[in-house]
Amino acid sequence: WHYRSHDERLIAFSNTYFYDRSLHTFPGVAGGDCLRHIRVPAPRPGLDADASAAGEVTAVVEAILDHAATRPDETLGVIALGITQANRITEALRLARADHPELDAFFERGTDDADEPFFVKNLERVQGDERDAIILSIGYGRRNADGRLTYRFGPILLEKGERRLNVAITRARRRLALVSTFGAEDMDPARSTNRGVELLRAYLAYVASGGEDLGSGPAENPQLNPFEIDVADRLAAAGVPVIAQYGVSGYSIDFVATDRDQPGRNVLAIECDGASYHSRPTARDRDRLRQQQLERLGWRFHRIWSTDWFADPARETQRVVDAYEQALVVRVTPSGGAAAPATTATLAFESTGPAPAAPRGPRPNVEPGRSIADYTLDQLAALVMWIQSDTLLRTDDALIAALMDELGFKRRGRRIDKRLRAAIRQAADS
Repeated sequence: WHYRSHDERLIAFSNTYFYDRSLHTFPGVAGGDCLRHIRVPAPRPGLDADASAAGEVTAVVEAILDHAATRPDETLGVIALGITQANRITEALRLARADHPELDAFFERGTDDADEPFFVKNLERVQGDERDAIILSIGYGRRNADGRLTYRFGPILLEKGERRLNVAITRARRRLALVSTFGAEDMDPARSTNRGVELLRAYLAYVASGGEDLGSGPAENPQLNPFEIDVADRLAAAGVPVIAQYGVSGYSIDFVATDRDQPGRNVLAIECDGASYHSRPTARDRDRLRQQQLERLGWRFHRIWSTDWFADPARETQRVVDAYEQALVVRVTPSGGAAAPATTATLAFESTGPAPAAPRGPRPNVEPGRSIADYTLDQLAALVMWIQSDTLLRTDDALIAALMDELGFKRRGRRIDKRLRAAIRQAADS
């Protein structure tokens, strides 16, 4: 199961082309807004590399400043395919920041790499980094005198360059913006058989489509069975607009109810105990973990049991209608304030409440307040397993936060992060 991405569109391309669709991913409540292609006007043919990249650098800096102003609580990473483009962006941002001193707090907080809220790196320096938002700058786009691309894509052209591309496109947790002066339609498939170039072209098309165009893509979602068809028909007749088999992986949501007044806004995940439900390997997968993960991603959740449906479909339909109407109006209430207005972009839906955590056993005898070097990996791994014994889903970052709380650490420096990740790996192998 893949947890880093808050919307599966951020990982679906890699899942298809690199991981043989082996990752189980989850749809995000925000739909395709997590992917954006910023298309910069193409440079005039014959310009040198610096001139052809100037417009893209400007667009990247504008996107950085916009993020710092509108989403200061989200971390941001900028990845350029080449080191020259990374240096151009760094210098242009330095000059632009002089006009925006009010944004200095975003760029200057944090000292250790693990706490760094912002970075600009060329592709070959990016490995384990992940941030809430990523801006990916292609940087290449020079055209010959005849107007055709020169097909110079830096590290993408090297042996196994497609792996470097995969690193770049899988670093975002919440959103990714791709900046380029050209699109997939500008790349002639016959010009290059390099795998990295082929995948760059496919990825450009994928981002431009908002995560819909996967080319050879995953297998089609299964056809609805008679039970699910009856659910879809009755909900439509009751005025609940639904999308069947929503998502791009094998863990698609059976039905997603959308706002009747704001098309494209998803408000309720509806799951049945049909074919998809019974295909899950364990009852824990079916009844607990999947619902918890969807709720963590912001979904409201409603379950339809087939036995209840067959016994009284009218009553079960009304239960869905009631859940749908509640999902349309209920919002998270800001701390200490009144109920939030009915907007779509800034607030997550109030959770209907995940399944309760399982009780933990005795806490391992690991004393808090010591240096990270004073704990053995066995001690830390035991603490990891104790935290996980409540059976709640956690990303590695969430698990590290829980470990730091148990150990009394206030700052997550590089040494602490490295040590705790090693303990998580040891616990997983135990």
